[in-house]
Amino acid sequence: MSKIDKTAIVRAAEEVVRERGARKLTLDAVAAKCGLSKGGLLHHFSSKQVLLKAMVEKAIERELQIAAEFTDDRPGAGQGELQPRIDALFVMMEDEKSLPRALLAAVAEDPSLLEPIRAKEAKIRREACGASKDPELAQILLFAARGLFLGRVLGVMDPEDPVFERMRKRLLALAAEVE
Repeated sequence: MSKIDKTAIVRAAEEVVRERGARKLTLDAVAAKCGLSKGGLLHHFSSKQVLLKAMVEKAIERELQIAAEFTDDRPGAGQGELQPRIDALFVMMEDEKSLPRALLAAVAEDPSLLEPIRAKEAKIRREACGASKDPELAQILLFAARGLFLGRVLGVMDPEDPVFERMRKRLLALAAEVE
């Protein structure tokens, strides 16, 4: 039997949300998904609230990690934060499994879980806009990218719509101008 750790449990919780929807996210469903008893699950996460918080933290970490990869890959790495942030959102939109629907489940269950997301967004705006020639335009670009991202996460926008790639190119071109 393979060892089940917290990361595997969070992944199982994300799969439950993806397969059954946010309302079906229960400790019993997650335990069954990863082959644990409910008691075994509670050994790792003392409550559903703690599991939801871990899901939010993982989604935030993933976005920051992707943006860091884009920052490292760019010529003159570290000179601007705007383009990597926009790229990260589009990468996450393209990967059906990485779409943080778990965030929706977590926030629907407990709106206080928005606080770490708000803090992350404020930090991104400070960093990306602070280094920009035009901070207001930089914010508009971030908000536009985030709006497309949320439209995709919520299932409002068709992932096959060619507008995504056109918007990505346009947002990145504008970001390059203000960085």
